[in-house]
Amino acid sequence: MSTRLRRTVPTMVIVVSTLLSTGAASAGSTAANARSAGTDDVATVQHDGYRAVIRRTQHGVPHVLAADVKSAGFGQGWAYAADRGCDLADQVVKLRSERARWFGPGPDNAHLASDFGYHALGIRTKAERELTKLSPDVRAMVSGYAAGFNAYLERSGKLPGWCADAPWVGKIDEVDILSRERDVAITMGSATLLGAITLAQPPTRQERAKGTAPGVDAEPGRKLVAQQARTVLRGDRRTAALGSNGWAVGEERTADRGGLLVANPHFPWEGENRFWESQLTVPGRLQVYGANLGGLPGVQIGFNRDVAWTHTVSSGWHTTVYTVKLTESDPTRYLVDGTPEGMTSRTYSVRVKGTDGSLQTVRRTLWQTRYGPVIDLSPVDPSYGWSRTQAVTFQDANIGNGGILEQYADMAKARSVGELKAAHRRHQAVPWMNTIAADKSGATWYADTSATPNLSADGIAAWLSHPFGVLDGSDSRHAWQKEPGARQPGLVPFVRQPQLSRRDYVFNSNDSYWLANPERPLTGFSPLFGFENVPQSARTRQNALMLRKSGPASVSGSDGRISLADAEKGLMSTRALTSDHLLAPVVRACRAQAGTPVVVDGRSVDVTKSCDVLADWDGRFTVDSRGAVLWRETLAAVERAHPGSVTNAGALFSEGFDPARPVDTPAGPAADTAPVLEGLAKAALALEAAGLPADVPLGRVQYAVKDGNRLPVPGTAGFIGATNVVEHLAQPGSSLEPATPGGTPLAYGDLTDQGYPVNTGSSFMLVVNFTRNGPVAKGLLTMGQSLDPGSPHFTDQTRAFARLELGRRPFTEKEILADRHLATEMVTGRVAR
Repeated sequence: MSTRLRRTVPTMVIVVSTLLSTGAASAGSTAANARSAGTDDVATVQHDGYRAVIRRTQHGVPHVLAADVKSAGFGQGWAYAADRGCDLADQVVKLRSERARWFGPGPDNAHLASDFGYHALGIRTKAERELTKLSPDVRAMVSGYAAGFNAYLERSGKLPGWCADAPWVGKIDEVDILSRERDVAITMGSATLLGAITLAQPPTRQERAKGTAPGVDAEPGRKLVAQQARTVLRGDRRTAALGSNGWAVGEERTADRGGLLVANPHFPWEGENRFWESQLTVPGRLQVYGANLGGLPGVQIGFNRDVAWTHTVSSGWHTTVYTVKLTESDPTRYLVDGTPEGMTSRTYSVRVKGTDGSLQTVRRTLWQTRYGPVIDLSPVDPSYGWSRTQAVTFQDANIGNGGILEQYADMAKARSVGELKAAHRRHQAVPWMNTIAADKSGATWYADTSATPNLSADGIAAWLSHPFGVLDGSDSRHAWQKEPGARQPGLVPFVRQPQLSRRDYVFNSNDSYWLANPERPLTGFSPLFGFENVPQSARTRQNALMLRKSGPASVSGSDGRISLADAEKGLMSTRALTSDHLLAPVVRACRAQAGTPVVVDGRSVDVTKSCDVLADWDGRFTVDSRGAVLWRETLAAVERAHPGSVTNAGALFSEGFDPARPVDTPAGPAADTAPVLEGLAKAALALEAAGLPADVPLGRVQYAVKDGNRLPVPGTAGFIGATNVVEHLAQPGSSLEPATPGGTPLAYGDLTDQGYPVNTGSSFMLVVNFTRNGPVAKGLLTMGQSLDPGSPHFTDQTRAFARLELGRRPFTEKEILADRHLATEMVTGRVAR
């Protein structure tokens, strides 16, 4: 049930009081306890039903107020269903292995591969076991969240957005939520190998499994397997899929002498991994604000009264791939240190929708070694299939990770960086991210506590020596090493994970832990966390330069300190390292051409007009910038012709990378200007082919699509060295939501016949400043809160992003009630017995 309430403060006081006192036998004593804990003067009470107040402020952000945790979960689940329910409903079908049942086998049998793969990983079975082990608060939150989602669906009859009226949308349960939690954990590992798991079959006919339905082939397409599997292989890493910037600035550098946090995760704007924003308040017990990934209760990036935290994607590896030698007589038996071991197998059944709508059953037998599922990577490299002499398998550090919700529940209650650190030590459930945190005392902390295989020295040497990082699983020296203090045997324990506490600042922009603070490099850790003494991305360098006390890119005030306004300026910056350092030299080089054409593929190209455009450009990437498109195309053409030019000496820079000066090198324009002039000429040709003038405004070319409308977007591609990254992913995740088409690439650079469509990049943008009066926050969710094209919150924040405008994020009751956009709803429901 839902009740709309008027906005007036007197009404709100009555509503909150009624909400928190319903069913209370001793409201007076609990109110006294609440006052002594420093919370608002209200009672904390328990009652049998679910009852929550949802107050929506600017941009439609829901602030959920409830008397107990289960009702807070109920309110959050209700609000999420109202905004983004399709994202979770889609994942529920996937994680129940029912994609093929609703959508058929899929292109390249992708749906069958997903269904069989998740069966083999046992995600739902693991979630069922986890449910019985949850702490009371997390169990209450999960149960309430599912109940709230279902109550909204029951009241509304459908979910808003792309899945409206879909027959596969239905009620969810606690196991669905825990399955989603576990799926998030394996995003960088097992989830990328579903096709390889399903493809793997023994080489001899008598051991092969066959689909039992006539005419149905369960084998996934080889192109699909190759596309999915590259993420887990060293040397063939993702570039644009997920990223982030995160700063934590301490008392030595902040204007207010308290901590300050800047969060800018670069995540998809479409699919299940887009962020959603909310606040949860249970007076006396919980008050936390932030964002969560679709379908996960609680807050994963955010702040409370005392501490704020964000994450960036770790550059490390969380999976190891093994080959195992097979016995001569049986391709399902393998050797470890010369001793035979038998693989285990299990036959799974999947219901598949045919072209006529009928359902058929397909069965497939899948195999496991001591390490994990057997996989077929022959689509990536023919030598990594299942032959008569060798099989391929893998081990995932997160396959047993069921502690994410528990850890974030603890983090939400932390009162300092020290307590936040203790939550990491206790749970060690962060799957594949770095953590950056600051608290009100001005302490900061960086850590890569992501689940990482603990290899021996021999194992590390073998991993480094192989181009793909594939290990010999028939040699036990390459097995994960057990060590006390790890979340599970075989992982690097907390005390040996990269960590740095500072009172000035820490940061990360997806390079390794090495330069969390360039003045105090971290060294001596396993290379599976990432590498040291290697060139840093242009984006990492730009962030480091912005954090310096002075310099052209610094966001600090004249005193070298950073205020909330300074941090906001840094968060919304449209500068880029390459334009800061190379724009003037490139203009000089093209001026020196004096009208002499540049020859590209036999064509003479006059770059005079292009030179004029760059000379007039300020080097920024706002939607109005004229020259930003030309610059991106120039750099993209140079990088394509000379890979690594942005991070090494060569076509762009004269001075190479120096590990002693990692933020300042490479540096200096290259003496040979031919490569950059050729890149500029190619850029001119690309713009001409697209029918665009050389000085086309960025916002005409770079945009997000919302209900068929193109909305201009600032920022640029990551390799350019901007902190605000916006790019396009052909498949932003595993969701079946139709993705924005990427267009057909034109010659030489990044431009397509559709320009630069955007569906990933800067997402939940947040700055939190701890003052004497508590946290002050401003933020933006670039893709918006709602999936409903009829909602004002479908496009409002994307438009605000184009204007580079953050919104105030109210946190206290006083701030929430004073918000001029305030809209209130009371939601209730019965607890299932």
